[in-house]
Amino acid sequence: MSEERVAVSDERERPQPAVDLGDAGAAARAVLVAEGRADAHLSVAIVDDERIAELHVEFMDVPGPTDVISFPLEDDGPGPQLLGDVVVSADTAAREARERGISFREELLRYVVHGTLHLLGYDDLEASERERMHARQEELLARYLGQPDLAGDAPVD
Repeated sequence: MSEERVAVSDERERPQPAVDLGDAGAAARAVLVAEGRADAHLSVAIVDDERIAELHVEFMDVPGPTDVISFPLEDDGPGPQLLGDVVVSADTAAREARERGISFREELLRYVVHGTLHLLGYDDLEASERERMHARQEELLARYLGQPDLAGDAPVD
């Protein structure tokens, strides 16, 4: 990976709705800084529902699309750590944003923050872990977006 600590790519054949890749990368970097891991590296891929559904069944044996999947790497080598990959579905973000009456940007960045937190060791399998992760996710997202309160937003699965 180059000097850029967060590599973001749009892997969709039809990149609609448009995604600001710099914004997605900045949100992930903000999480790294807030969690004391500013030297870590990761990648974020923006995909469509079809691609994330393929990954969902291949790696988790769950059919159908999902919002975000994180692929942590075991990088214990010297130097800055490569945390792994975050894969985000722009289709799911657009659909959920419409249903919840929020901006596409906010929902997409919520997935980026959520996936980055997974790479940093947060988990959401147990209720107490899910509450802790959701609270941190919403706090970091609100801070990044400059919104004092995103309370009441539904957690990401």
